[in-house]
Amino acid sequence: MDENNTFPSPSAPTDDCASNGSAAPEIAGWHSPTQGGITTPIAPEGGIGAYPGNDTNDTDSTGGQGLTTPTAPEGGIPAYPGSPSGAASPLFPNTPTDPCVPARPDLPARPGQQSPGFGQVRFINASTNTFPVIFSIDGTTYAVDSRFGNVSAYQWITDGFHTVSVNRSTGMQALLLQQTFPFRADHKVTMVLMDSREGGLELLQIADTCCCNIPGGYGCYRVANVSYSGSDFDIALYNGDTIFRNVGFKDITAYKQGLAGNYTFYVTNASFYQMLQELPVILIGTVTSSTAIARPLTSANVTIRAGQNTTTYIMGNTWSTYGLRMVTVDD
Repeated sequence: MDENNTFPSPSAPTDDCASNGSAAPEIAGWHSPTQGGITTPIAPEGGIGAYPGNDTNDTDSTGGQGLTTPTAPEGGIPAYPGSPSGAASPLFPNTPTDPCVPARPDLPARPGQQSPGFGQVRFINASTNTFPVIFSIDGTTYAVDSRFGNVSAYQWITDGFHTVSVNRSTGMQALLLQQTFPFRADHKVTMVLMDSREGGLELLQIADTCCCNIPGGYGCYRVANVSYSGSDFDIALYNGDTIFRNVGFKDITAYKQGLAGNYTFYVTNASFYQMLQELPVILIGTVTSSTAIARPLTSANVTIRAGQNTTTYIMGNTWSTYGLRMVTVDD
């Protein structure tokens, strides 16, 4: 029979992040006073909800309403849900996170520390133009008055795609180049401005986070050719031992382990003799060749530090004001 049929009343979902102290408006449904055949008791006007021990004749400090507010003992602190009595206040560290309060965004860490959501970027000017330039990302200036051979410090950048702009520092500050690149959190990159194959300017993004688990007493070393289109170089020691072979324009060699110490590296035109082999590891005093370099194009003293990544950038050319040179930086 219909009068014997029963219908369960679905429970309304609870919201842990409901507004503070403000009740949400009632929605018509099984829990409304007029729906589903259910009548909800309503307190009489001017009354209060009953609870065990309530005495409407009580005339104590509750104003005759019979409500009593618990008071923390002297010298104590209120407990919060899920904490033992006397636990630290949620305003202090090591307390549960309130799901109703948005988490504070991560801020950049101090230099030398990783910062979630942030990477690092620096700029190198390898262009042989005689005028200085300004490097900016999304309208924020990162380096000013940068000239040939200048290297900026690493600075923070958020994870994601960003637009890099290059403007002249003098005159009308005309826009010379603009390009969008991806940047990754917890990664360092170097942006190199250089002469392009077509005779203009171009930007090259080079990752600087690639050499880990270095043995004790060793560092990592690599070479990047950002000089001019068509160039091809070997990098060797004075005795002819080759460190890197056939490093073409825009090539970045892999890092190679090197015993910590001071070295002098020479740049020569690339040799295509198959008998010439690269040293697998850079070691001070290693001699595998007896043929000294006859005509090096340029050279540089390089210090390889234990546990450190180091890169030498070959830039310039043999006909410009600046000439060919090696610029070495720690990554």
